[in-house]
Amino acid sequence: MKAITLASACLTLITASSLSHATSLETKTIQSMTIEEIGNSSGGLGTSAAYNLGGEVAAYDLSGALFGGSISGFISMGSADGAIVMGTRQANNAFSLGYIAGGGSGTLNTLRNAPGGSIIGGTLFLDLTGFATDFGGLSFSLSPDNNTLTTAIAAMDSTHYYYTADWSHLVKSGEVFDLTTGVYSTGLNGWTLVGHLEGVAAVPEADTFVMMLMGLSMVGAMVKFKREPS
Repeated sequence: MKAITLASACLTLITASSLSHATSLETKTIQSMTIEEIGNSSGGLGTSAAYNLGGEVAAYDLSGALFGGSISGFISMGSADGAIVMGTRQANNAFSLGYIAGGGSGTLNTLRNAPGGSIIGGTLFLDLTGFATDFGGLSFSLSPDNNTLTTAIAAMDSTHYYYTADWSHLVKSGEVFDLTTGVYSTGLNGWTLVGHLEGVAAVPEADTFVMMLMGLSMVGAMVKFKREPS
């Protein structure tokens, strides 16, 4: 009986320790990400040249010149812009009204692969392999190349975070599809595309009940281990 009392006395300590450990390593699965023009409200989390100049999409030709002479971003229509839904493929105009670049208009979609994301220990991880754009009659990938994606987050509350994501994509052979002719185009091969997303990421409420069960399970194991023979 004495051993059980000792273990019970450790309940608060063990549970608190378990909760602290779980919180530091907790994975928060992102449900959706809006695309908004937050500007300085995000704390200046953006890192790309596109962010610094106030745009979200840019393209550089083979000579390194900026397409259209300037960076152009998404057309801001306030609440008309939707949100990128994780785990769901979305067509053009589903989450953004599009962008203007070099006098032409483009749209964004995730038809090639459903996006995903999580926040682990205060770090934002994103899968944007299906991020793509249709522009000027062409359809091509706007996904981050390896080791180019940088992210940052700032907590708003327990379920919402300001986020920024910056990356680049080098257009390669066989990536650009001509929507008019139905064949692959080589016109953009070798161009570098720069992407920037900024907005609010929504995550579910933390499952405190599950974390409490983790702590109680540890206490139960300790009680069983310390129980004296009858």
